[in-house]
Parts: sequence; C-alpha cells; structure tokens
Amino acid sequence: MGLTNPFKKVSPDELKTKLAISEQRLSAREKELIKKQNKSREEAKEALSKGNDREFRVASRRYSLVEGQVNTISSMVEMAQSMTDVIEMQTGLKEVVEIGEDLGKWQKQLGFDTSKLEGAVTNIRTSMEKVNSATSMMTASMDAAMSGGSELSEMQDSLRSELLAELSSEQPAKDELSKKIESEMANTE
Repeated sequence: MGLTNPFKKVSPDELKTKLAISEQRLSAREKELIKKQNKSREEAKEALSKGNDREFRVASRRYSLVEGQVNTISSMVEMAQSMTDVIEMQTGLKEVVEIGEDLGKWQKQLGFDTSKLEGAVTNIRTSMEKVNSATSMMTASMDAAMSGGSELSEMQDSLRSELLAELSSEQPAKDELSKKIESEMANTE
C-alpha cells in the first residue's frame, strides 16, 4: 500500500478541478436540503393551523437544523468559488513573474540596470503572498461564520409569527384558530 504525501503541492489545474467537483456536490446537497427545509416549514405551518403545539415544535426544530446546514453549505459554495478565483489570479501572476525574470536576464545580457525590474518582480511576488494570505483569512472567517448560529427558540418564535400571519390571511373563518392567532399576535406585540 503506497503512502501519499499530504504536503505534496497540487497544481492549479488539479485544484480547480477538485474545487469544481466539490462545488457541484455541495450545490446538489444544498438543493436537497432546501427541499427538506421547505417540507419542514409546511409541516410546521400545518401543525400550527391545527393547533398542535408538539408537532409544531418538532417540525420547527427540524426546520432550524436544516436551515443551519443550508447556510453552512451556502458559505462553503461561496468559499469554493472564491478559491477558484484566487487560483486563476495566482496562475496569471506566476506567468507575469516568469516573464519578468526572463526580461531581467535579457536586460543583464544587454548590459541594462535590472534593479528596477527585480523590484517589480519582488512586488509581484509579495502580491501573490498577500492573495494566499487573503485566502487563508477567508477560510478562517468562513469556519468561524459556520460555527455560529441563532438560538432555536428565537427561530421558532420567528417562524411561529410568520406562519400565523400566513394562516390568518389564508383561513380567517376557523374560530378556534382565529382565537389562537389573535392570542399569539397579542402576546408578541
């Protein structure tokens, strides 16, 4: 069984391919979860319209969990897209650096002062390092953003208010539900 070097440098094209595959997989998962999220929302709405608080809590909890996953995956898709952009910029900068080095060699062969050109090449390399640092910072901030989240009860209260408002506009004729809606609306004001 061969060992793979985890520190082996990956070519930009290989990395872009891996990122594209990951982005597609994440997007497909995001679509699945959005369907589940919408289903949970409808279940919560139905439970609330029937006055079944327990079923509402279960469905709204499921809705909240799925919403957290959707938000995390959305952030990861954005991060993959940004990393692809950084790779493309880095590839372009490498070509410019190589051309700059060649020009410097040719200038030396012709007897020109190459210190200005070498300074420009150094600036380009510094710029590439800044792009790599920005990628690292972006990754760290995405990780931090993904670990945060709102309180479940706040989300449930918000969803309850939203669904009650929808239900009151859809079916104002149900007496029991109308009383419950009026009671809930009075409590939130």
